[in-house]
This record gives sequence, structure tokens and C-alpha cells, in this order.
Amino acid sequence: MLRSLSSSFLIMLALSVSALAQLPADAVMLDKVKIPEAQKSIDLCPVYLEPSDAKLPTWEYKGVTYRGSNPDAQEKFFKDPDTYAEAAEKQRFINNFMQAMSTVWCPVSDQITPGGMMQWKRLGVTFESCCAFCDENFKEEHFQEGLERLKARAEKTYEIIGAKYTEGASSPVEGAIKKPKP
Repeated sequence: MLRSLSSSFLIMLALSVSALAQLPADAVMLDKVKIPEAQKSIDLCPVYLEPSDAKLPTWEYKGVTYRGSNPDAQEKFFKDPDTYAEAAEKQRFINNFMQAMSTVWCPVSDQITPGGMMQWKRLGVTFESCCAFCDENFKEEHFQEGLERLKARAEKTYEIIGAKYTEGASSPVEGAIKKPKP
């Protein structure tokens, strides 16, 4: 019994030491992330903020092409175009951020993942674990919590940099990770 307890303690100690080796969530400098524009303005209805319907016609406003998800979207849009265009720009950035960055933070521990770990497709995004402990101890509620944290980070990033996109980066966090202090 004592031997079993000491073995369990050593395992837990090893897991906690490896967990400490991970980078904390705030090691990502949100003002330096490189988000690709996967979802374009034509792909998101600016009125209903949901995927547009490819069967519906497009329209332009201030050089941006839009398409609605419902037949009444264009008419509604032009009743207050600046408000709808601004809301769509923000929502698209949030959607693009969440798709690009969902594998950066572990949904279980909220630490930065080293990459190449277990992945889960949940709630419309792909999450990635940071370690074997999280692989074995995840719960379904971790994904909802992870999604909420991801959305909050997306909104904060939008406040910091606006709808700034970067194409061709090798990673969305290329140059955006704070170096750990020795």
C-alpha cells in the first residue's frame, strides 16, 4: 500500500513537472498573431452573422462584397449598412481567429500546446492537448470552456489589432510567443 502511494506520488510529481514546462496561456502576444483570412466577406452574411447562401446574389458596399444567408439580408443590410458591415468584419475576424488559434491553447489546462499532441474536433473547431495527462483526463465540458476562452481572446485581439490578416505565415503564433524567463 505504501509502495503504491509513493509510486502514485512520483507519477503525479512527474506530471506536474512536465506541466510546468508548458508555457502559460498569456505567453501568446495577441498583438503579434498572424491570422489568415480563411472566411471571406462573401462567406458570412453581414445581417444574420451566419454562413451565406451561395445561391443568393452578392452585393458590394465600400469595396467589400457580401452575400446574405436569407433572401431579405441585402434589403436589411442597406437600411443600416455601416452597422452591419462593422459587425460582420468583427465576427469574421473572431471566426478566423478561432479556426486558426484553436490548437494553440489546450482546452483542459489552458496552457500553450507544444504541437503534435492529441487533437479533438469539437464545437466547430479543432482543439489540441498539451500533454499526456490532458489526453487522459479531459472532460467534455473542457471544450465549451476552451471555446469560451478562445472567443474572449479573439474579441480582445480584435480590440487590439482590428481585422488585420496575415497570409503566408508558417504558424499563427510565428513571432508571437514570449520567450520564457530563465
